[in-house]
Amino acid sequence: MAGEESVARRRAVLLWSGIGVLLLVAFAAAFGAVQRTYYSASGFVTAYVGALAAHDLPSALSMPGAAPTAASLTASGLPANASRELLRSDVLPELSDVSVLSDRTEPTGAHTVTVRVLSDGQPVTATFSVKRSGSVLGFLPTWAFATSPLTVAHVTVAHADAFTLGAHTLQPRAAAPDQPADAFTVSADYVMPAPARYRFTHRSAMLAAAPAVLEARPGKVTETTVDAEPTPAFTGEVDKQLRGFLDACVKQTVLQPAGCPMGAQIDDRVQGDPHWSMVSYPPVHLAAGPTGWVMPQTVGVAHLSASVQSLFDGTVSQRESDEQFAVSLTSVVIRPDGSLDIIVGD
Repeated sequence: MAGEESVARRRAVLLWSGIGVLLLVAFAAAFGAVQRTYYSASGFVTAYVGALAAHDLPSALSMPGAAPTAASLTASGLPANASRELLRSDVLPELSDVSVLSDRTEPTGAHTVTVRVLSDGQPVTATFSVKRSGSVLGFLPTWAFATSPLTVAHVTVAHADAFTLGAHTLQPRAAAPDQPADAFTVSADYVMPAPARYRFTHRSAMLAAAPAVLEARPGKVTETTVDAEPTPAFTGEVDKQLRGFLDACVKQTVLQPAGCPMGAQIDDRVQGDPHWSMVSYPPVHLAAGPTGWVMPQTVGVAHLSASVQSLFDGTVSQRESDEQFAVSLTSVVIRPDGSLDIIVGD
């Protein structure tokens, strides 16, 4: 009887010992998972990118070392005076499939963590530098960004004064006012969340730009140019005004219409008034100039009709001739109200 009780006790001890071992293993595994997820350098970075993916920019910027202070930007080699206008959750693209590619410990003790994320379906790889900032319970490490996780986008707008990102249209001159008043190209620096791919555009009645893609990387200054070009509506309006100018020119009943590109030299005597009419208008091709749009010299044709008396023998004949002429536009500026200021070349 005593022997059976001893066996039962041994079985109970073995059972509870096994359960204890399993609990310890489970606790160790859970602790390791918690440490990797919440108390590791890669877990810290993943939490930051996850906040961006959730379009929760305030939470991302509240993480240690992520705030866009002048000191943190300067320490990371970024322009401290960059505009904060694009630090907005609603400019973030769709971020998904965040994965850690590597977590390397540097000789200084800092960690270099490289992640991959899909930005609007396109892969973006980014590297963050993080350092220990303290501990929880004396042995669980806490982390902070050693260099800013933000980027500074240097956005140049060529041939226009504004760009669009998402639902927001911004004017670089407002962010960087120390630019010439007549500047045909303007630029400014903007602090933005990273990693992400951003598409900058321009669209107005007169100008349009193909999307300029900027791949934002942490702690870097990344440049992009929004290159605005004339729309068909712009070219059509210039063509309309140029035709109106030439139509007014051919109403002048002289051989050399004043202020106009067409004209003719006749050595004999002209009887009565000569008459001009347009045969073909010069085609309009706009190009970017130093301070506005210009049109290089193009050729048109006007018809001259005049009665001419020969100085040699006095005979009178009717002259009908097509006269080529060249015209250029030295400046085409879009006024703030959308109208055009056009200067015709000599």
